[in-house]
Amino acid sequence: MGRVLIYDPALDPYHCAVRILALVSSSTEMNIELTVDAARIGDYFLAYPYKMLGFTFPAEFRGIRTAAKETQNPYRHTSGDKVAFERMRPIFIAALSGLVAADLIDAHALRQGVVKSTAHEIPSALAHAVSRFQDRQTDVGRFLLSDFLRLPTNGSNGVKHRSGLLEYRYDPA
Repeated sequence: MGRVLIYDPALDPYHCAVRILALVSSSTEMNIELTVDAARIGDYFLAYPYKMLGFTFPAEFRGIRTAAKETQNPYRHTSGDKVAFERMRPIFIAALSGLVAADLIDAHALRQGVVKSTAHEIPSALAHAVSRFQDRQTDVGRFLLSDFLRLPTNGSNGVKHRSGLLEYRYDPA
């Protein structure tokens, strides 16, 4: 019996680089500082939008939960939020490192915990891939590339707490 190969964009460093650049592009347009933790969580939800069902939304965004239900796909189901999130960590780090090496992400800002683009222009094929990715987003993806980025990362109302993916209780006040 042969093995079945299933492609999962969540575990593809090239797809992850596109997701990171989409998050960076959106945060730059909105003049919002994108922390590494918020980028990791945003990347996770862009890869698995149905996992937003476990996110504690602020009251004004509770309608996104319905949109998240509509993104469920029986062929792309991962078990355990934290397990899948941690499985994606080395992929995220590899993609981020590649973007730094290509001088598309600012290494100095990254050392400060912030994901920020450099002044260098993104190569046209990559810019086109990011644009296509942004254009294909559902309501959940559009939320992740806009209002989600406005939420604080840390504290009891931050995305770390709301997602349950990262420890927030010891965040600086």
